[in-house]
Order: sequence, then C-alpha cells, then structure tokens
Amino acid sequence: MVTLSKLKSYLRIDIDAENELLQGFLETARAYLTGAISNFTENYSTYPEFANKADFLQMILAAEYYQNRDNSEHNFSYTIKSLMAQLQYFDES
Repeated sequence: MVTLSKLKSYLRIDIDAENELLQGFLETARAYLTGAISNFTENYSTYPEFANKADFLQMILAAEYYQNRDNSEHNFSYTIKSLMAQLQYFDES
C-alpha cells in the first residue's frame, strides 16, 4: 500500500503543508484504479506482483495529479497507459 510518506519521498517533498492535498490525490488514484481495472481488489490482495505494480501506478497517478493540478486535462503518459494495460490484463500464471 502506498503511504503518504512514500509519495512525499517520491516527489521529494519535505514539508507537511500539502499533506492533506497529497493524501487526497493518493485516495483519488486508488479509487481510479479500483474502478478502471477489473478484479482490482481481488488481484491486489491475492498476487504480490499485481500489488507491487498497482502501488507503483497509484504513486505515479497521485504524482501526476499533484504536478498537473492546474491543468484540468490529463493526457496520461505511455508508462501510465502501459501499466494500466498490464494490470487490466493481468495473468497470474
């Protein structure tokens, strides 16, 4: 699970002034993944490889929301799209 501390480290933020905003972005990113990826909750709790990729993608999404919060239009990067596809079509074998 991605923590606020991990996200702040990823973004290189040392102050606490934006903790509430960052936590909101983490929660929004998690909600997005849960809604966009079939069987997200089941796969997350069952497969460590899925959970690791999902955590990384959640952190990337939260960072994207934070860094582009003044832009109402989000065009996700190839990395985000690729990880989304990997999670959507995850095969546990």
